[in-house]
Amino acid sequence: MSFYGDEVVEKIDSAAPGLKILTQTNLAATPQANIIISHGLAEYSGRFDPIASYLVKHDNNVFRYDQLGHGGSDGVRGFLASPDDLSDNLKIMVDRVKTKYPNLPTFILGHSMGGETVLLYGAKYPHTVDGLVVTDPVSLLEDQEIGMAKALPVSGDEKDVIPNSIGEGLVTDQRVVEKYKHNPQVLHQLTVGIENVLYQGAVYLRDHIDQIVDPILYLQGQADGLLSYRDALKAYAEISSPDKELHVYSFLMHEILNEPSRKWEIYGEINRWVSKRIY
Repeated sequence: MSFYGDEVVEKIDSAAPGLKILTQTNLAATPQANIIISHGLAEYSGRFDPIASYLVKHDNNVFRYDQLGHGGSDGVRGFLASPDDLSDNLKIMVDRVKTKYPNLPTFILGHSMGGETVLLYGAKYPHTVDGLVVTDPVSLLEDQEIGMAKALPVSGDEKDVIPNSIGEGLVTDQRVVEKYKHNPQVLHQLTVGIENVLYQGAVYLRDHIDQIVDPILYLQGQADGLLSYRDALKAYAEISSPDKELHVYSFLMHEILNEPSRKWEIYGEINRWVSKRIY
C-alpha cells in the first residue's frame, strides 16, 4: 500500500446547508482503530500528512477534513459563522466513519482550533467516540497575558478581513515557521468572524467543559506563544473524565506535532495512548 497512492479524497455535505467539506481517507492494511483529525486555524488537513502516515503505519485508519473556509472545503476563506460549524462538522465525520467501519473503536484528534473542535464535540456529544486527543487546543482563553486570549474578541463586521498574525510562539525551529509563512495553502488572511467564533467556543467551554466524560489525552507546549499552558492546566482540571492524562512539554511551543526535536516521540505517545484503549 502507498500512503498517497491509496488516499481517497472526496467532498461531502457539511452541517451548513449548501456547503461541502473536503475529506481525506487513508486506510491501514491491518486497522485496529479509526482516528479522525481536525486541523487548526488557517491551515488545512494536508499539513497533517506526517502524523497521518505515522498512524496509518501503526495500524490506524486515518480520516481528515478541511474545516469550512479552509483548504479545499467550501465557504468564505477564513470565516466561520458559529462554533457549531466546528463541532457539528466533526459529528458528521464521526457518524460517517462509524457507519463505514463500525467494528473499530473511533478516536478524534485535534490541534489548536481543531482541539477546540474536539473539546466542543466532547462536551456536546458524550459517549459517541472512544477517546479524545487534543494538542495545544483553544480552551478557556482566560489567561490574558499572552496570545489569543489577549486579542479576543475582535470588533468589526464579521466578514471584515484581518491579517493572520500567527508566527510568534509557533514552533522552536525557524525552518518550520518560514515554511508555514510561505505555504500558499495556509490562510494569510482571516476574518473577524472566525476569531470571534473561537472566542465564543471558549466561552461555551468555560461553562460546559465539565461535561467531557470520555477518555482524553491533553498535550500542551509550555512555551506556546498563542495559547497559555495555564489555561490548559485549568481546563484539564475541570474535565470530568475519569480517564484523563495531561502532558505539558517544557520548552515546546504551539505546534508540538511539527516540532522536529520531539514530534516522533509525541506521535508515539498518541499512538500508545490509543492502543491501550482499543477493544
